[in-house]
Amino acid sequence: MGVDAALTGPAAGLTDAFWAAAGRRELVRPVCRACGRSFFTPQIACPGCLSENWAYEPSTGRGRVYSATVVHKPPSPGFVVPFRLGIVDLDEGWSMLAELVGGPDGRLPAIDAPVRVTWTERDGRVLPAFTEDGVTS
Repeated sequence: MGVDAALTGPAAGLTDAFWAAAGRRELVRPVCRACGRSFFTPQIACPGCLSENWAYEPSTGRGRVYSATVVHKPPSPGFVVPFRLGIVDLDEGWSMLAELVGGPDGRLPAIDAPVRVTWTERDGRVLPAFTEDGVTS
């Protein structure tokens, strides 16, 4: 099973615009038109007010590491283990689970470190990842 197979399921149609933006190396997030809440993962209804009226909007791609762990068993063959996975609290008030990558010196972002989005490729799919802000990856 490759990365594409791991990203399919009942909500796959809700994520098409997200993956199209990622392919252009643009980070977007769902924003509710009724209450203004940013949320992730994409869902049929806003988790705050249950409105189905939401749309993708651009994200700055900047935030802070909330939590991190090291993954030793790959979710699919496209991933080389071990790798560091983290929850990032983004500046617009939403959170995302993504790979944490180091800069040229290999240094990985620590808890509460400021980070920015960067991009990795697995099985031909562009995936968001995060690196310490100010570090060139």
